[in-house]
Amino acid sequence: MKNNLDKFKALVSEEKSGWLDKAKYRQENQDWLDISFSIAIKILSVLRANKKKAVFPKNQKELAEALNCTPQYVSKLLKGTEKLNIETISKIQKALNIVIIEKGIDKKKIEIIAQNESIFNKQKSFILKT
Repeated sequence: MKNNLDKFKALVSEEKSGWLDKAKYRQENQDWLDISFSIAIKILSVLRANKKKAVFPKNQKELAEALNCTPQYVSKLLKGTEKLNIETISKIQKALNIVIIEKGIDKKKIEIIAQNESIFNKQKSFILKT
């Protein structure tokens, strides 16, 4: 029994692994991490298809060239844990000839929002006058 306990203590580290902090971070940022992961999967799928068709870019190194960034940054993107900005997403779309974010704008939604804002402003000004 003592022999097993000694073996166990030898395996246990005194350093904290930080697993709880990592778990909290993943939980707090789950929304954008899920989106980033989905984008990474889409990029990997396109790279795999491009490799079969022998189309540029067909690997991470060529994608880095197309995006004008380092292969290390592409590797970070493909882990699905990188915060992506609109510019980066746009560059990826252009380099891979894919759609990640739809550009279409629904004019009816804009009109409704504009009407609601004007109603709100009228009510606000009415309240201020009295």
